[in-house]
This record gives sequence, structure tokens and C-alpha cells, in this order.
Amino acid sequence: MKKTLTVSLNGRSYELEEDAFKMLDEYLKQLESYFAEDAGKQEILSDIESRIADHFDESNRVRGVVIGADEVRRVIEIMGTPSDIADGEKVPKAEKPHRSYRKLYRNMDDKVLGGVCSGMGCYWNVEPLLFRIIFIISIFWGGLGLLVYAILWIAVPPALTTTQKLEMRGEEVTAENIGKSFENKK
Repeated sequence: MKKTLTVSLNGRSYELEEDAFKMLDEYLKQLESYFAEDAGKQEILSDIESRIADHFDESNRVRGVVIGADEVRRVIEIMGTPSDIADGEKVPKAEKPHRSYRKLYRNMDDKVLGGVCSGMGCYWNVEPLLFRIIFIISIFWGGLGLLVYAILWIAVPPALTTTQKLEMRGEEVTAENIGKSFENKK
């Protein structure tokens, strides 16, 4: 019989075994001390917590399942430790169980109107100007471009958080990449 604790990660509740809780708590404290000097420390840690919660949700689709030390260890491996970040060493991708993939978001950092074309450019790794030209040409071709653009503006969510911006560019959402994105903002 093991003792369990209820924790809240980014507003979501999880049941963790006591040893898993200690491991996760130590990991978050290490990250907090590593990012202590960064101006956006709270936002970095919030994004990391959010990503950890996403990993817990992916692996434990059934609610009520208690998260053990093995699962916490797996998530820490994916996210990377502060020593991995400081050394600049990364675990080779072949050993990582996580794959990164792009998600379609509206790019609010490089928008002309709603960020749709810029988001599509990030998603397909193409210059957004190409999509802008296509939409302008298709507006004069029966107005179809305007309708499609309006639908995409409504349907595609904006990339507001660091995690969403990394997913939009197809980068892995690790503690290292989240920290780097805040360094790049300076």
C-alpha cells in the first residue's frame, strides 16, 4: 500500500504516489532555481507545468489513475533536466519516446490582419507572403479567399502561450526550449 497525494498542475488535479510527488517536486524546485534570474521566471515555470500536465493527460487518458514514479521519470526525461540545459547536452532523439509535431495556430507575433497566413507559413515552413498573395488573388476570384480567410480566422486558435508557439514551429516543448524562447524575447 502506497500513500498518494493530490497535486494541482496548471489548474488540473492529479493523484501522485508519494515517491512520484517527491521526484516531481524536486524537479520543479531545480527548474525554479535554474530560471531564478530570468525575468519571465513565473511564465516559464507555468508553461513547464502546463506541458507536464499535458504529458500526464496523454499517458493517463482514464481519470482516477494514480501517477507513479515511472511516469514522472518518463516526463522528466522528455522535458529535460536543468543540468541538460546548462551543459547544452540533449538526449538523442532516438532515445526519446516523445515526437514533436506541428500544430496550426494563428501567429500573433507576425500578423498583418489576423495572423492566419503567418500561422500557415509556420505550419508548412513557407514564407507567409506566399499565403497572403494566394488569399489576395483568390479574393478577386469570386471572393472565395475572403470566405476561407474568415473561416480560418474563426476556427484556428491564436498561439498565445510559449508552448503553443513552440508547437506552431514544430519544436519540442522542453524546459530548455521554453527557457530559450524567453531569452530570445529580450
